[in-house]
Amino acid sequence: MFSKTKPPTAPHSTTDAQQEIPQTEETISLPKASRQSTSVIGSNTQVHGDINSDEDITIEGQITGVVTCKQHTVTLGKNGSLSGDVYAHTLRVSGSVDGNLVALHKITVHDGAHVTGTLTTPCLVLEDGSVFHGSIDMNPDNDIFNSVFSSQPPKDFNSKGKNESSKPQGPQKASFPADDAANS
Repeated sequence: MFSKTKPPTAPHSTTDAQQEIPQTEETISLPKASRQSTSVIGSNTQVHGDINSDEDITIEGQITGVVTCKQHTVTLGKNGSLSGDVYAHTLRVSGSVDGNLVALHKITVHDGAHVTGTLTTPCLVLEDGSVFHGSIDMNPDNDIFNSVFSSQPPKDFNSKGKNESSKPQGPQKASFPADDAANS
């Protein structure tokens, strides 16, 4: 059906030189078109604030805030630290995290990582040698996925699990007997 013929080789042929130029340009342009970009936060960088990214992120420095990378991968390097929440398609953690991690696809906590918080993902890998303190929710139908990964910002799931909504809060429905005795 298909046949490929090799052109005759002539070392000094003008035709071969002209044919090689377009092939070289195509070869050079293809990796650029298929290569995804990655933002890197270096080991000597500290960020205090929220980060929103439409490309992969590698964190080697210190972050205090919310990292949102809904369609890409967030990688926390071995010396990286993060205090806050992360919302990503895929998360790879090798450093230190104190916050909630939400991944639509998968979270991997590598050997040597220290994570404190809530992990919400349908697929979780905790490698031997990793340290984790907190809770895990692996329900693939979790409402957090719809609220975070839709066009609306997250409402009820933020840093340390607190609701920091601007709406006034009504009285809490749950109370402990000791609290009721103290309030009466």
